Amino acid sequence: MKYTKYLLAIAALLFVTVSAQAQTKKDGKSIFEASKCNMCHSIASQNITTKGKAPDLSNVGADKKADWIAKFVTKQEKLDGKQHGMMFKGTPEELKTLSTWLGTMKKAAK
Repeated sequence: MKYTKYLLAIAALLFVTVSAQAQTKKDGKSIFEASKCNMCHSIASQNITTKGKAPDLSNVGADKKADWIAKFVTKQEKLDGKQHGMMFKGTPEELKTLSTWLGTMKKAAK
């Protein structure tokens, strides 16, 4: 009986922990906005607008793959000889989620 209470307590703790992690997991769009990428970049295809002058990223995935995007926003890669203006400061998991999401941004062929 004593061990059953301990097992139930551990199970409950694990459930709460896993549930909390699942609720805090963000998608690419929310990471993009939380990281303030939308201060410079718009993604018209996602209804994300800005007054910044950086390129619209609605079609970034047509030319760039997720791994390149991850390197670019962490200043490990250059575009036209220039590094990205801001260093991404999120977690490695957020970087992967964001770059994967951006890699899917492709305008539909007309």
